[in-house]
Amino acid sequence: MNEQFHVLNDAYRSLLSRTSPSKMSSHELASSMFTCVCELTLDASDGSHSQHQDQSRDLLMSSKYSPNPNGTELACLVLTLVEKISSKLTSQQLSQETNLYFKDVSTVLFQYMDFMSKLVHLACCKDRLLSHLAAKSVSSYVIFELRCFNTVNQIWEWKCLQVLQNPCSGNELDACTWSLTTVLKAVLKETSEYKPGTVEKLLATFDTALTAAYSQLVPVESLGHGNSASYPSSNTADWATTLTNLLDLLEVLTAARFKLSSTSVCFTSSRLSLVQASALLRIVDSHVHYFVKKQVLLLLKRILLQKAGEDMGFGEASSLTHGDDHMTSDILTLADDVLQAVHTDWLQCVPVESAAIFFGGTGQSCGGSSDAFDHVMLRAVSLVVLKSLEYKIQSAGGKGNTIGIHGYLSALLLFLRQRGVQLKQGSHSCCWVSLVFGEQDDDMMEAAKALLLLYLHHRVSSDLEADAVCVVGGNPHCHFLFLLRNISFDHSILLDFLISTETCFLEYFVRYLKHLRDDWEGFRMVCQKIDGSDRCKLSWKISQKDDQLLDNLREELQQSLCASRGSVSTSSHSGGSVTIVDPEPAPCLQPSLCLPSGSATALASTPPLRLVDYGSSEESETEDGDLPLGLTQDRLHSDSVVHTLNSHSFDRTVMCLTELRVVVTRLQRRSLFPYNATSLLKLLTQIEAKRCCSQH
Repeated sequence: MNEQFHVLNDAYRSLLSRTSPSKMSSHELASSMFTCVCELTLDASDGSHSQHQDQSRDLLMSSKYSPNPNGTELACLVLTLVEKISSKLTSQQLSQETNLYFKDVSTVLFQYMDFMSKLVHLACCKDRLLSHLAAKSVSSYVIFELRCFNTVNQIWEWKCLQVLQNPCSGNELDACTWSLTTVLKAVLKETSEYKPGTVEKLLATFDTALTAAYSQLVPVESLGHGNSASYPSSNTADWATTLTNLLDLLEVLTAARFKLSSTSVCFTSSRLSLVQASALLRIVDSHVHYFVKKQVLLLLKRILLQKAGEDMGFGEASSLTHGDDHMTSDILTLADDVLQAVHTDWLQCVPVESAAIFFGGTGQSCGGSSDAFDHVMLRAVSLVVLKSLEYKIQSAGGKGNTIGIHGYLSALLLFLRQRGVQLKQGSHSCCWVSLVFGEQDDDMMEAAKALLLLYLHHRVSSDLEADAVCVVGGNPHCHFLFLLRNISFDHSILLDFLISTETCFLEYFVRYLKHLRDDWEGFRMVCQKIDGSDRCKLSWKISQKDDQLLDNLREELQQSLCASRGSVSTSSHSGGSVTIVDPEPAPCLQPSLCLPSGSATALASTPPLRLVDYGSSEESETEDGDLPLGLTQDRLHSDSVVHTLNSHSFDRTVMCLTELRVVVTRLQRRSLFPYNATSLLKLLTQIEAKRCCSQH
């Protein structure tokens, strides 16, 4: 047995160094590997693996190994080596000589020794470690055959079909679903490396079996509030593993559909997570582990955001408008299932536990604040409801408000309050977006965009009052203002959002600016309410030591404005406000010069960090439509000024947008902006003109 270990150890080290073993032929290595697996005696009643769980790789790489490795340990070493050989051959990372050597080993094992049958048998054993390592080895070789020979291994295919047609929770089913998921993921990640039609061939092979297995593995009876689903397994831990593997497989199947949506082929198994989403929703109200319920909601969220498989590296999915013939109707079916569940108080069954503080998730946070709760779960639930409403109103068009948007938003707010989110009753319920999504920019933009679309649809279809919308947390003006407050009205962060492709901020921002332009007075009223509240009111105090700084600031502002626009007089400041008066008011075509009382302080109150130091640029001189140079220097944005000057939300918002317009204009002129921002700049200019005209 020691001799066998030395043989395996030498082969593994040689493979890692991309060389061939010098002490044995390829046939001798294959024979030794086959013998180790065949001689393994499995104890069918023993599912424990605590004595050898992490020893296989350690034994191969450690100079201090067990002098008498047992049969199970040797089998683990063989499985690890087989998986590594197949992976190296698939990726073609070996030299020609080494590649020929290990390819010969693989050929002898799988074509002459029927090694795949042995591996499939091990994958179904009760020992979880052996089962998983065998499944990895099987999957790795199946991927190798698919990529290099464009063939599906018949033994693997037959076993997977057999298990899926009669699914029963346990290692056999878990190994099957895990292996199938792994193979599909590998093909989807590098579609160009496989012959065209490989994914379709795999899906066609397993489509019927997967559909049948799904109907047996998830609850099939409709549940009411207070009733929980039951499952055919008495072992909760085993069933949680089975459901986790099934959910991973469903996501890969859905991702495959999104990626292949340009084709006319649509497989039933790829539609399951959409057209039978009600079964997934019932898992949330069942006696399974919390992390399984969380995985269900995260899966539904990614599907509704068209991001299924995004974390698996599948690339960008096609939009719904370019999907197959059933895509739009299937998404609408999913949205209908979600809204129907919300209508029947399904939200009351959704658990939200304290946020885990340990990797792996067993420890719990202390304290009763909203920060102690699982915000990932809160975001998932919120986006599932919001995106379902969005798809519903898009399908309804302009036919009126028939889905009760207020009722669903009220149910969502009630859920958040009951789960610990500290929302203020009344007009500031809109802060829930910032509280729930503040740690995740991409989700926050999706939520803000959905709420904006819901508001615009509702406003068209019914008489809508701002106060009523705020009560259910749906006022887009509030959402945008809270966003700006969270980033301290820093236009450079907005610029970062605009440039980034990781969020839908550009789409949201353009839609909101159009709304802001058309509802200027509504935004003014929101600013007044938020400024007047005790929670949101800004209270800055000017200390005695900052008086000299303010005097210098006032003088610098006067000099800068005089140099660029003519004579400017500066009044004495009172209570920290600086008033700039232009004897010849600028027309609305140059709104950046319409500086109301407190606007200069708004300019000075932005954070000091900038993505680009325009003051050092060769083109940093004042241009038509730009702010005077003196207003953009680092001194005006020092922390001392930020924490001592008064400002109002309305003026700070306008000045933030003005500064954003200036920066985008300069980048566009130098061809440094990643896309054509003409329409965006036009909207920003219109917003400035609105402020200028209203001031006059």
